[in-house]
Amino acid sequence: MKSTTLRRSNITRERVAMMEALNRYNRAHQDEDFYRTQSKNRELDALWQSFGVKAQKNEKAPQVYFVTGLIAGVIITLLITTFISLLINFSTPKDDTIAPVKKPASESSGRFTFIPADSSSSKKGAVSAPINEEYVVKEGDTLESIVIRFYGTFDMDKVGRIQNANKMANPNALSIGQKLIIPITQ
Repeated sequence: MKSTTLRRSNITRERVAMMEALNRYNRAHQDEDFYRTQSKNRELDALWQSFGVKAQKNEKAPQVYFVTGLIAGVIITLLITTFISLLINFSTPKDDTIAPVKKPASESSGRFTFIPADSSSSKKGAVSAPINEEYVVKEGDTLESIVIRFYGTFDMDKVGRIQNANKMANPNALSIGQKLIIPITQ
């Protein structure tokens, strides 16, 4: 190595000499290690061949393990689901009389006044006169929801009554704030 290169790299001559000696030592002993590993490999090969391990004929194919595991998984899954269903059945009360949950009447639906029929008018056999309720359409109302609100169930005949009473051509053309006449018969 040139002296200018040594000065630039801040490596002393002693260090360069030491690295060269180390390199020579490694090259000399590298060949010995190679031959040493080769002889060890040959010894291991000879031992292995003399040991004579032969494949056993009783080995099972991987499919046997797969099918066995599949069957065991199905059985375990069935046992777990049966156990959970039994726990659920025993933990629930056996009361057959469960009180129905009453929904509170919404304040926006308006109030209804049901007037009982006069006993004198029903005795005469007169046809009851229709009573009309007035309803103001709110946001989110549809004709179907209005029919269910006033009559309890949806019926196309009742939709037709509301359309005829309000002279509506399209039942879907409702606007917010629109007043609808709802015919209710006694």
